[in-house]
Amino acid sequence: MSDKAKKTNDVTAAIKELRRHLLEKGHRFERGPAYESQGKALSSVSQAVRMYEGMGYTKFMQVGDPPVYAMLGRGHQEMHIFQPQDPQVREWLEDDQVALNDPTVRAYLMQGTGLSEGELPVASKPQRFRITEVGDVYIITSEDAPPERR
Repeated sequence: MSDKAKKTNDVTAAIKELRRHLLEKGHRFERGPAYESQGKALSSVSQAVRMYEGMGYTKFMQVGDPPVYAMLGRGHQEMHIFQPQDPQVREWLEDDQVALNDPTVRAYLMQGTGLSEGELPVASKPQRFRITEVGDVYIITSEDAPPERR
């Protein structure tokens, strides 16, 4: 297997595991604010990673050259920084009317990496993931989800 084919397989496996983690049953997605500022908006994953490393976050993983995804953490908080490569995913993220927890969105994300609902575990500690757009970059931050009301 060539180095390029191995890297492609590694990236595909990493994305599948990431999606498996984010789509665990019990996790919820919410929209955060969209930030746009004069010259301060983030234009790349690399720029965002450098900024958050400067605030004490540790980079665990980065995918792509140039990077299109990175995972960082600080304490119990995880952070995912990405630029969507799939036009359908980008469209959903940009459309405030699309419910990010909609079964259609979920099924599409699972289909993209060959996952099925049966393969996904129930989250041991459900989290709420807040997706915020900052310029050309999306940032997903985690927080513990509030207990479900009955």
